[in-house]
Amino acid sequence: MIALARALSAEALKLRGTLALWLCLVAPAVVVALYTLQMLVARIPASRPIPAPEQAWLMFSQSVFALWCFLMLPLFITLEAALLAGLEHSDRQWKHLLALPLPRGVHYLAKLAALAVLLALAFVALVALVPVGMELLALARPRFGIAGPPPWAYLLRTAGVCYLASLLMVSLHTWLAVRWSSFTVAVSAGMSATVMGFLIGQSERYGHWYPWSMPVQVLAGKGQWTDFVVAASIGGALAAAWLGWFAFGRRDAA
Repeated sequence: MIALARALSAEALKLRGTLALWLCLVAPAVVVALYTLQMLVARIPASRPIPAPEQAWLMFSQSVFALWCFLMLPLFITLEAALLAGLEHSDRQWKHLLALPLPRGVHYLAKLAALAVLLALAFVALVALVPVGMELLALARPRFGIAGPPPWAYLLRTAGVCYLASLLMVSLHTWLAVRWSSFTVAVSAGMSATVMGFLIGQSERYGHWYPWSMPVQVLAGKGQWTDFVVAASIGGALAAAWLGWFAFGRRDAA
């Protein structure tokens, strides 16, 4: 545990002021800004009744989470994993790390934990920015019916469940980014998986099995797949983390 704490402390120092850290704010801000802008320019028929405040808040929140989980979240994890591993792949910094008096697997676990923390920060930023977008929309377009306090209980619960459903992606992309030194390989694999997830995620039969579409299944239908995707994501993440740690130790020891 002491060795892992030291490795995590080193990761935190390396992340200061980097693009990987700034993305935790930029990516959620882009999603909220784009959807708010879309609503600002949307045409509202004069005959359309103004929805109740609770319904208006819920519709906006669900739409932002759907856009985040379906498109931005897989790309965010892909890029963050590649950037984190790239800190060591450049100039062959792995050799320096492995020369330190720490177990080899600690460095892999530190990368995995760092990616999980960055993802958590992105979800925190998303939850904080959703009410900002809704308040701007309420001021500019009162006909959307947004009023009253934000639905904090819904925002926090949905963000937490979507985060847990994303952990399998975190483990898989950590392994991909660490295993191959090429930034192109790590990013192209994530982009391909995201495009496939856009199609597979719409399938009632396979959507809840595909790691890159698991988070959006939390929002699908009446949430009937929520318990399954959370359990599968956590279990799969632990298994993938162990396999990645084991392969990392064997490869570097060779």
